[in-house]
Amino acid sequence: MRLILVRHGETPWNVTLQYQGQANVPLNERGREQARRAARRLEAYAVDALYSSDVTRAWETAEVIGQTLKLTPQALVQLREIDVGQWEGLTPEELYRRFPDHMAEYRRDPARTVRIGGESYAQLQERALVALNLIHERHRADEVIAAVSHGGTIRALLCHIIGLDLGNFGRMWLDNGSITELRHGRNGWRLMRLNDNAHVEEMVAEGGE
Repeated sequence: MRLILVRHGETPWNVTLQYQGQANVPLNERGREQARRAARRLEAYAVDALYSSDVTRAWETAEVIGQTLKLTPQALVQLREIDVGQWEGLTPEELYRRFPDHMAEYRRDPARTVRIGGESYAQLQERALVALNLIHERHRADEVIAAVSHGGTIRALLCHIIGLDLGNFGRMWLDNGSITELRHGRNGWRLMRLNDNAHVEEMVAEGGE
C-alpha cells in the first residue's frame, strides 16, 4: 500500500505564525493554489481513495484534490491537528509572554506536556495511529491512498514510523501543500519521501524555525 500524505494549503494564520490547532481557519488564495498544484501532482499516482481531516483548511484542500482526481473525500476525524486549547490564535511570542511557567514545562517535555485545555503531542500520536490503522485495514495492499492532514499530525506519525523520539518532532518540517509518502510492505510502514514540495517550492511563506 502507498499512502500519500498531503499537508493542507496555507491559511492567513500560517502567514502570521498563529497556532491554529483545530480552529476552522479557511485557506487563503496561495493555499488554494497550493491545493490545486498538489492535486495535479497526485494525478500521476492513480489514487484509489481520498481521506481528510474535517478541519476546514484540510477539508478545503481535499475538496480541490477530489475535484481533480474525481474522488469524494472521506472525513477521518483522527487526522485532525493537535487540539492546542488556549494556544489557539496566539503566536509563539505571545505564548511565552502569557504562560511562562507552562511554556517552561513544554520546553522540558514537548512530547507529553498537555496544551492548556488541549492535547499533548503524545495524545495526538495515539490518535493519528488510529487513523493510519483504519486506512490500512480498509484497503488492499496494491492500492494508493491519499490523505490530507496537518503538519503536527503527519510529523507525529512519522516519529512512530521511523522510531524518532517524539520530543524531536520539531526537527522535521512540512511545507503547506507538500507531499510525504509512506509504503506498507512485509516489514510494516516505511518512509519513502518527506516534504516533497517541488510543485509548490516558490510558494512557501511560512518559516520552518
